Amino acid sequence: MAQSSQSPHECPVPVHGGLVPLHSGLLAHDPRHVYEALRRRWGSIAPVELGPGVEAWLVMGYQEVLELVWNERAFSSDARRWNTIVEASLPEDSPLLAVLGWRPALNRLDDEAHRRQRQAVTETLNGVDTRRLRSAVRRQAETLVDGWGMNRTADLVTQYARPLVGYAFRVLIGLPESEERKVAALLGSIAGTAHDAARAEAELMRTLHRLVAAKRDVPGPDLTSWLLTHSAQLTEAEVAHNLAAILFAGGESTVNWISGTMRLLMGDARLNSAVANGRPTVANAADRALWDGSPVPNIAGRWARSDLTFAGCQVRAGDLLIPCLTAANTDLLVHDAQDLGSRAHLSWGTGSHGCPAKDAARSIAETAVDVLVRRLSLVRPGDSDTALCWQPSLWSGTPDALPVAFTPIRPGPITAAAAPVVPAVMGVPEKRRGAPAADSGSTQQAWGWWNSMNGW
Repeated sequence: MAQSSQSPHECPVPVHGGLVPLHSGLLAHDPRHVYEALRRRWGSIAPVELGPGVEAWLVMGYQEVLELVWNERAFSSDARRWNTIVEASLPEDSPLLAVLGWRPALNRLDDEAHRRQRQAVTETLNGVDTRRLRSAVRRQAETLVDGWGMNRTADLVTQYARPLVGYAFRVLIGLPESEERKVAALLGSIAGTAHDAARAEAELMRTLHRLVAAKRDVPGPDLTSWLLTHSAQLTEAEVAHNLAAILFAGGESTVNWISGTMRLLMGDARLNSAVANGRPTVANAADRALWDGSPVPNIAGRWARSDLTFAGCQVRAGDLLIPCLTAANTDLLVHDAQDLGSRAHLSWGTGSHGCPAKDAARSIAETAVDVLVRRLSLVRPGDSDTALCWQPSLWSGTPDALPVAFTPIRPGPITAAAAPVVPAVMGVPEKRRGAPAADSGSTQQAWGWWNSMNGW
């Protein structure tokens, strides 16, 4: 990996061998400060180490991130180009591969293969009735708030955002209720790049393959069934891997978006009061939160197709470059665009690889925050003596916990005594005849890219 040609300035982060070790726990305390320190030292792009001996470039400038994700002639989304893989210097069970490894899904493909899957996923998500989705999320959010009783304290991450988003995405993909908590835990391990992330990714894929097989036989009102019947003729393995992409990008980002919006409101009493009175709206506040801290701080990287000079640095073919959305959103270049209500941020990515689930995520996040604003008064941090701690991960933009204290101001709606029926947020497709069988990716070990190298 070539070194930056920019002159470094003093920076309060450690540097080993010219690289910043992002795997050393640096990101465990509000990673926004780390990214700002890196920007002050290196400018728009910094040489980093993701794991022992795993080098990458962290791209932090707004214009540079745009160039990285838009210029598909220079940069690929296919991890099989990664020189670390080609040189066989990355262990097969590395936790990094749960996020960065190749898979047959829209976010890890280029060109026509990407467009085919992107069309299927986008058109399927467009079939979600967002009015019904918001209604279902509101009912579940009210139930969660009611469950706190008169405690007057709660953890908005573990007791609200995560279970609420887990419920919403369970409904969206048609996952059995019995699998909801397990899938949420697996996604958490992957996002946090835990030591068992490889095991978590493998177990997640086994769960999703079972779901796809069940929906093939009995379609339901869910994304899984519609992906199976889409004219793009996705294989069962492709459907499963795209569901994993939706859950990881859409689900994790929505949890982070809810907690980020609430942190913003708790830190600005005037804004909190104004939102409670509808001026500005919850949607405006949610967009402001996207500027302050992207729900997904960094997105899975791009790989240089050839040797090139990028942002003043000599980048080799196969080098990994990671778009840092949080840093890009705080670039002084776009400071004037950060007005309340502006949506020029890069929190959902951009270009052909922008997040296709952002509308569903917005419906869930805005509804979740609206319920809290309407139901609770004087929400404030619950333990001012305890600093918030983040998972030391590039992929998670929320603290592990967000304890709050509040005053309940009104009871929730009266609900029926009978168990609620799981809502349908879209119709039921007709079964597809002659669907392609599951390809070999459904039975290979989790790292299908390793077995596919002979054909690369």
